[in-house]
Amino acid sequence: MIRNRLRLVAALSLVLAACGKQPVEEAVTRNDRKAVEAALGQGADVDAKTSNGDTPLLMAARTGRSSAAQGLIENGADVNVRDKDGNSALHLAAASGMTGICGLLIERGVPVDEKGKDGATPLWFAVAAGRQETAKFLVRRGADLQLKDNTGISPLDLVIRTGDTRFQGDLELTARMRAN
Repeated sequence: MIRNRLRLVAALSLVLAACGKQPVEEAVTRNDRKAVEAALGQGADVDAKTSNGDTPLLMAARTGRSSAAQGLIENGADVNVRDKDGNSALHLAAASGMTGICGLLIERGVPVDEKGKDGATPLWFAVAAGRQETAKFLVRRGADLQLKDNTGISPLDLVIRTGDTRFQGDLELTARMRAN
């Protein structure tokens, strides 16, 4: 079965190359961790640029493909890579609500409060996208509710502007619990 899968990956690689897509990119599109690992086992570059200029990890994080992202991270993808807008995989995973991938990236050494080119943190992205569970997770992992982006807006400011007092209370309580 594994040999058949490897043959299939090799054949698919030829077809995808003719179409301009790499096998890892196609595996990420399908969120197929086994296909990601098979393509990497066949010598595909874990950090090769995809057809849109992202690495496979950035593509997986941007599109919420958590299974593919996990396979990429566990197979050596550069967790500190940035997209053309200066955002990391952690920023994109936070915006996509991929709490488990955020945890994996933080475990691999990505700073929880790293700032993108616009000064926004992963927590800022999670809050802006309404990803409450991911936002609370990031706060538990040490993210600062008060860090402002380049326009002077913090994640807490964003929550206050939405008028979601329950979400605001949850985040503030999570921050207080972390501090104790």
